[in-house]
Amino acid sequence: MASTNPQFSSGADKSAMAEEVSALLDAEWKLSDDRIGIEKTYYFKTYTKVLVCYLYSEACTSKNHHSEMLLKSGSVHIHWTTHNPHGLSEKDTFMAKYCDEQARTIGTVEKDGQKKCRPTATKG
Repeated sequence: MASTNPQFSSGADKSAMAEEVSALLDAEWKLSDDRIGIEKTYYFKTYTKVLVCYLYSEACTSKNHHSEMLLKSGSVHIHWTTHNPHGLSEKDTFMAKYCDEQARTIGTVEKDGQKKCRPTATKG
């Protein structure tokens, strides 16, 4: 954990947060380049499963904490950080774990397991 040096929100329990972030890094989360956030990309077999990720928004609203989320045809990239107070907070680690739970429920695949779009057949 010492080599990554995440920047925690003021008032955060730094030792507890360091353990939480370390566990998330072991679960394929990455520390953002600015070290104030964590991010992960999930891959799904179909676009429909990507859209199911909107389930995340319900928990975000209940926690009054919202991520940056980029939806693509076979993946969802999620970035968590706390804006006030600035840095990584317990909200971020809680929501990252929630995202992992939801992704397991939806069913992720390896990056190369995504269903690729194919051209539609034309009548001719």
